[in-house]
Amino acid sequence: MGVQFFKGKFFKCVDVDGERVDARIVPTREVCCNKSESEGYSWVNSISNFDNVLEGYLSLFQIATFEGWMELMEYAVDSVDVDKQPIADHGIHYYGFFVIFIVFGSFFTLNLFIGVIIDNFNMLKKKYEGNLLEVLLTPSQRHYYTAMKKLGRKKPRKVIKRPSNSFLSPFYDIAMSRK
Repeated sequence: MGVQFFKGKFFKCVDVDGERVDARIVPTREVCCNKSESEGYSWVNSISNFDNVLEGYLSLFQIATFEGWMELMEYAVDSVDVDKQPIADHGIHYYGFFVIFIVFGSFFTLNLFIGVIIDNFNMLKKKYEGNLLEVLLTPSQRHYYTAMKKLGRKKPRKVIKRPSNSFLSPFYDIAMSRK
């Protein structure tokens, strides 16, 4: 969408110092090119632009990361048309494009990224049954550990009777106590 709105519109006429020339002096590319030798003007494109899809993605990434997005928004708002010199605040309706992209593009993309991280964390948590110790074990250690856990959960099938011998009875009581 940015390519459709801004393709070729971020060019501007600059003087030898790199400052943008007033649109009343140089309104179009043709006038800028005619005055290039006498005045030292040149018709240059902005570093960030929407001239093709790749450049558009890079510009949107720049907006999403909030690095240099104010300059990019200024270029868009000042843009007039292809081969026309930018005029300050010419298209203030383009602010809406940037606000909508920041709300939907940046924040929802960030939520998607965080969601993927949380989903992977939950998947790993289920895989290791919530036990941090198992994450640090080698596969053979993990196999031994799970075998011991299973063995520890098993109870004897046959109930052993309390011995009638007075010497063995206390040992049986100690072994069967749950304290």
